[in-house]
Amino acid sequence: MVTYDQLNNAIPHLAPLPEITPLLAGITARTFVSSLTSPLELLRTTLQSTPVDPLKPHTFSSTLQATRLLVKTDGVKALYRGLGPTLWRDVPFSGIYWTGYEAWKKFFSRTTNLPVPVVAFASGAISGMTSALLTHSFDVTKTRRQALVLSQNGAPVSTFPFMRDLIRTEGVGALFAGLTPRLAKIAPACGILIASYEVRSLLLLFIR
Repeated sequence: MVTYDQLNNAIPHLAPLPEITPLLAGITARTFVSSLTSPLELLRTTLQSTPVDPLKPHTFSSTLQATRLLVKTDGVKALYRGLGPTLWRDVPFSGIYWTGYEAWKKFFSRTTNLPVPVVAFASGAISGMTSALLTHSFDVTKTRRQALVLSQNGAPVSTFPFMRDLIRTEGVGALFAGLTPRLAKIAPACGILIASYEVRSLLLLFIR
């Protein structure tokens, strides 16, 4: 959010299309942050995935050991497997989210007298749900691909071929697995996060 804020203020606002500014700021910030944290996302996904052998669940120690072996055999680039679908999920999500958030905030501010935190929460929740709905298939692809990396179950496959294989073997519905709990998590999470950030910004301005 700090990266977005800085970029949103730094990128010149285009008068004919003002929504381009949050769009560019959102996708640029998310590209940078997602690329930086991709190895940690790989570890998290592996720890949360179902192990091949139920009697040998993934632990932090075993995951680190598998990661060291992976880096030793395939190089550091192995830590970035799954970055493609992660970017396909996160970059459009961020662009859609911030563009929608700014638009909804202006709409609610113009048409209602709701307090700033309420406007921020509603705008964030709506934008978050919209973004999650439009990018969920890439979230599933990212999770499934990264779960295979450290389990050594096959060679890495590019994002769209992987999605085609998933549809062929499990049907289109597989790309939307877990959509309901993801929406149930993202709506309040996005709303609370942005409302807290907006209140913080107002408090800082008041203090100054």
